[in-house]
Amino acid sequence: VEQHGVVDGIYRLSGVSSNIQRLRQEFEAERCPTLQRDIYLQDIHCVSSLCKAYCRELPNPLLTYQLYHKFADAVATQMEEARLGKIKEVLKELPLPHYR
Repeated sequence: VEQHGVVDGIYRLSGVSSNIQRLRQEFEAERCPTLQRDIYLQDIHCVSSLCKAYCRELPNPLLTYQLYHKFADAVATQMEEARLGKIKEVLKELPLPHYR
């Protein structure tokens, strides 16, 4: 995405709905879509839109409901170095599939 798109705002802008659905169908058919195809390079936002949709639709978020308060506390830490240390500690508590 970052190699073929304008990085500023690339994850905020939505792709064309039909391209997002086409890409979703390719993944759901258990194929690994070729993201180098012109249709995806011309609408690189459809790739980031599908990634965001995937994360939104997970039954348990990547940063899990169980660790929500620990992440919130870590992010609220004022000193950047301490904040990063606390976030890393909470990340170690994630279930392995979420951590990967």
